[in-house]
Amino acid sequence: MTTPPTPPAETAAPAQAATPPPSVSPAPPPRKSFLARTFSLTIGQAFSLLGISTLTGFFVLAFDFAPTGTTFDLGGAVTAIFNRAFTAIGWAFDSFWKPALAGSVFVLPIWALWRLIQMPFRKEP
Repeated sequence: MTTPPTPPAETAAPAQAATPPPSVSPAPPPRKSFLARTFSLTIGQAFSLLGISTLTGFFVLAFDFAPTGTTFDLGGAVTAIFNRAFTAIGWAFDSFWKPALAGSVFVLPIWALWRLIQMPFRKEP
């Protein structure tokens, strides 16, 4: 028995794959200046810094801190904390800006130094 000849296989041209056009990625945003990257704050960070400054200033003013003083009495300091705590809290509510200003004298330079030290290790967004 003979089999009929098979027709030759048609060779189809390879289909042209529709390639999407190359995607154009948006240009990266311009890099912020060194000062902007170092000292920029969000609203929450600014309120946090104000709170820390106020709390620090509360203690600075409550202890009558004098940077030129040469003596420090630990027992007197602990006694002063207990004696002045309640009156100082009432005073702080009456004049909020004084502790905030006094505390910022200490907190802001420490904060600025910390930001400068941390700058090389920070990741860019």
